[in-house]
Amino acid sequence: MKTIKLFFIFTLLSLNLFAQRTILDMENREITVPDNISGIVSVGGTPAINSFLFAFKKAGIIQNGVKDENLRKMPFWKHQEWFMPKLFSLPQVSSNPPSWNPEFEKLALTKFDIAIVNDSLASSLLERRGYKTAIINWQGKDNIKRSMNFLGELFNMQENAKNYSNYYDYIINLIDERTSSIKEKKSALYIRMNNLSLPMVTTANTIFRKAGGIPTTANINQEHVSIDMEKFFVLNPDFLFVWGEDDVKLALSNPKFKDLKAVQNNQVYSIPMGAHFWTHYTPEQILCILWVSKKMYPELFKDIDMEKETSSFYEKFMGTKLSSEQIKQILNI
Repeated sequence: MKTIKLFFIFTLLSLNLFAQRTILDMENREITVPDNISGIVSVGGTPAINSFLFAFKKAGIIQNGVKDENLRKMPFWKHQEWFMPKLFSLPQVSSNPPSWNPEFEKLALTKFDIAIVNDSLASSLLERRGYKTAIINWQGKDNIKRSMNFLGELFNMQENAKNYSNYYDYIINLIDERTSSIKEKKSALYIRMNNLSLPMVTTANTIFRKAGGIPTTANINQEHVSIDMEKFFVLNPDFLFVWGEDDVKLALSNPKFKDLKAVQNNQVYSIPMGAHFWTHYTPEQILCILWVSKKMYPELFKDIDMEKETSSFYEKFMGTKLSSEQIKQILNI
């Protein structure tokens, strides 16, 4: 009798261990995934994908990292190590950006249940070799919340996705309430000063609108386009949000920019960077919206302490208690 009981217990445990379910990924493909996902790799767009995995406290099951010495020196990889201490000890399964091509020799030596990819091509390449994939992408409206909802389904953590969605909506409603009556809204531009390129145009436009401002690139339909000085002075925003502190110094010190409104009013700010650049595809984007609102309309957001808000966000959603110094590094203060 004891042997029979042990057999049934072992059988139930085995069934539970190998249990699977079918969900839709963000390309509406039916994918079959284990109930218990114990290993995952992010292939292509790794920094952005990681930031979403961190938001579900899944750093511990990510099986790929960064090996290239030049990449390891980049600030956002150093910041990602805060959330994923083993980052630099794991194999790099994608080539360096911007290509992010799968490295199949490295993947073959890596044990994982499913690969998270950001486009159909990467998914097709991996699935031809027998790997399970899930496509997450940043196209379309409400892409951040949709991505969080998808990962909530993937990990059976719908409540976490719901909590994030509630926080997102709370911040948006707060900003709407405080900025809706503004008659002359501030204009803003996101730009890299060293080459006058416009990164993440669509995302920046969304952030500035939701922050209660006016994006000066509303009529620009290309991503990562470069502009000339004449176009720059036509756009001439009230606020310049730039790539880093070096860009702030360049904007404020180079005589060729001295007649820009934002420069004259000293309204040039470096975009925060945590697990990823806040202006990019990351759950942190909602913090960026609040941060931009506070920069543009400080009198309306005097009660908002961005250091406390940032610290609370990372502890609540990413399970990481950052130090005061780390928070200051993120906010460039």
